[in-house]
Amino acid sequence: MGSLKRGIGRDESAPPWRFRCGELALFSAPAEFVFGGNGQFIQVVTVNAEIFVLAHEDSRLRSLLRSTVNTVDGRILQWTCGLLYGGRHVNLLKGADFIHDLCTWCCARKQRLYLLGSSQASNAAAVSVLRNSYQGLQVDGFGPPLEESPFAPSLRLNILGEIARWRPHHLVVCFGPPKQEFWIQENAGELAGLGVRRAYGLGGTIDFLSRHRRRAPHWVQFIGAEWFFRLLCEPRARFRKTVTMFRMPLYALRTKRSAQQLELPLGAAE
Repeated sequence: MGSLKRGIGRDESAPPWRFRCGELALFSAPAEFVFGGNGQFIQVVTVNAEIFVLAHEDSRLRSLLRSTVNTVDGRILQWTCGLLYGGRHVNLLKGADFIHDLCTWCCARKQRLYLLGSSQASNAAAVSVLRNSYQGLQVDGFGPPLEESPFAPSLRLNILGEIARWRPHHLVVCFGPPKQEFWIQENAGELAGLGVRRAYGLGGTIDFLSRHRRRAPHWVQFIGAEWFFRLLCEPRARFRKTVTMFRMPLYALRTKRSAQQLELPLGAAE
């Protein structure tokens, strides 16, 4: 089995807790806490600065995030939450890192994983990387033609048919926010019926795995400058996203602090 790649600065020993930042309820928890539970379907949103801002400006996305498990994916958001809750550890779960935790989890429990999104070439390469890195991992994937998104009814049925063929326990969706979050919500009933227990919106994770897109060096991620690295690599594609993230502190100032320690895995009966 491939080695487990931990997120930078992660502290898996910290107890899980739920708290508010701005108008959102966020979770600080180890990856294993997010993967576990009693088997019911749960949508997981990895909230970075872009999603945080969009959730405060788009009523549909804000409403969606009231019914999902929202983890902190972004160094700047982690620091902001840490300032709001001094003395409490805010766990960072970057999608491109905890995909490796998810693979380890699936291997140990013989659970199936499915990657949905990116181009078919990038998707196939990412599946191959994971199979080679994690011996025995049951993983497959499909890269639908994203130029047709939002998907026509026939393509939507084709996507669900591909997922039904594999019947995964865990589904990673990489359409980019908020498209991936809306797609998971719109198809939640069908996904639950196919046996999916967790569905995660993980943005560029497939392209990072396949090396079709470069990730920032670890030291750049550590100082919270990954956004700047991505802007340099993709200036036209990232400019508007970068401008959006600078509105995050304005919404964080709205926080009415509230925190609750959690003792049971997500989805477990209380």
